[in-house]
Amino acid sequence: MFDVILVLPYPFSDHPSFPEGILKRALETAGFSVGVIAAPFWQEKKSFTVLGRPALFFAVVSGPLDSVVLNYTASRRRRREDLYQFAGQAFFADRPPDIKFKIRPDRTLTVFSNRLREVYRDTPVVIGGVEAGLRCFAHYDFQENGIRRSILLDSRADILVHGSGEKQIVAIARLLRAGQHISTIDIPGTARIWRQLPAEKNCLELPASEAVLADPSQLLRSQLVIGRAAGACRVLAQKTANRWVVQNPVQTYTGADLDFIYGLPYRRRHAGADEYTPALQMNLFSITAHRGCAGGCAFCSISVSEGKRIVSRSPDSILSEIASLAAHPRWQGVVSDIGGATAEMYGADCADENCIRTSCLQARPCRRFAPGEPYLNLLKRCREIRGVQKIFLGSGVRYDLLLNNPALLEDILRHHCGRFLRIAPEHSEDEVLDLMGKPRFAVLEEFVALFRRLNRRLKRPIELAPYWLIGHPGESMAHVEALKQKARALGLPTRDAQIFTPAPGTLSTAMYVAGQSPSGKPLAVEKDVRLLQQRKSILTGD
Repeated sequence: MFDVILVLPYPFSDHPSFPEGILKRALETAGFSVGVIAAPFWQEKKSFTVLGRPALFFAVVSGPLDSVVLNYTASRRRRREDLYQFAGQAFFADRPPDIKFKIRPDRTLTVFSNRLREVYRDTPVVIGGVEAGLRCFAHYDFQENGIRRSILLDSRADILVHGSGEKQIVAIARLLRAGQHISTIDIPGTARIWRQLPAEKNCLELPASEAVLADPSQLLRSQLVIGRAAGACRVLAQKTANRWVVQNPVQTYTGADLDFIYGLPYRRRHAGADEYTPALQMNLFSITAHRGCAGGCAFCSISVSEGKRIVSRSPDSILSEIASLAAHPRWQGVVSDIGGATAEMYGADCADENCIRTSCLQARPCRRFAPGEPYLNLLKRCREIRGVQKIFLGSGVRYDLLLNNPALLEDILRHHCGRFLRIAPEHSEDEVLDLMGKPRFAVLEEFVALFRRLNRRLKRPIELAPYWLIGHPGESMAHVEALKQKARALGLPTRDAQIFTPAPGTLSTAMYVAGQSPSGKPLAVEKDVRLLQQRKSILTGD
């Protein structure tokens, strides 16, 4: 009998870029045995009984992305591939390509948890990961085009783990082993159902689920309260009928915590398989240097899943991990990435844990936020490691930060780029950029000028490859036409564009549903997929 059984909708990866790899290693290092049920045939209950009942609990994770966001395009078309499966095959073998036979079902956590409840009614179920965090409270589901209540209620799970989760899952295992009942576990970085609002927690109350369902503007109000609560370390609560979803503040992680977890002996392989999924292959030799993103972009879920605070590993920890890659049979001296959500934020850790800002950069940069030099020094040291032939940057970079760190930009262009430097300006129109929480267009113009000055010094010129976002709340057709003209005037390509996806749990999605800006101003929101495709075609020329 295993102490804990992980259940996930794709092959297990013993790799620190995948949540299941980190969770399993953390639990085993703490002295717990861990079994894995990977990609169960979820239509049949017996697929969840192959390892029997765990001594402590089941832990269900859906992966690094929300399952609905992963399963559908922004045009609401069902994806026919899943890069986390072998050969990218999204459907069970020898089954038709029907949603009933997709390996990763929509709302994976809800489906898997309910299956477990059917066969092991009294065994604790813990859910976690990105999908759990984004859907902790009443949220918009774009595949259903409607509001859903908390995933804790729909999944019937006992505890929801949000944010980084390895410290919480180990704490839960220790408490259960010590004899504490699952219904009484109440630790940071978790949420659970309460019958009554716990007065002693001084909760910030969100609009009730029923209120959000009746009035779309209440979703926006709720999202704004969630953003404020994160900085203030407040407990959040939302009522649904006669029950309360109560979410504790995030679990604090330190650089030492990250050094420990990333220093464990990951094999960077799938369990019991010689082949690699496309996702593992892409991340095989990637290195996580830090967690968190201080940008606070309104449409991004990273601040929900990792938090705003940057937590960085020590340089020695990162150097040691890179040196260990030489033992892997596929190692050829190429590191695909050293970074995080935004690579050059490495080392910009802030000691103020009670900062109430939702972004360190917008509307004006915080004077305590000083990225750039630590990452430059780290890259220089990593290039000196014996056996390292090349280090690429697969993480995103913020061009507004590089604008203030020209030495880092030049170093990246000289040593860490292929043909392109990928940036994400998203748009050209300031009123749209303000809603997105992105830098204004004048910042992009200034960056492009700096980039071209530096580029002229290189033996091998680099091209800029910008990403553009179409259909964000507040955008009009006139904005798209202006974007095309301004991008062309700057000599920037417009071929890499995507339509805004209203992912659960983000401020942009709340604006999309409410038709309002955070200040309450009415917003134009285009929801017709055909018209959004027209906007994209105008920009890309397709």
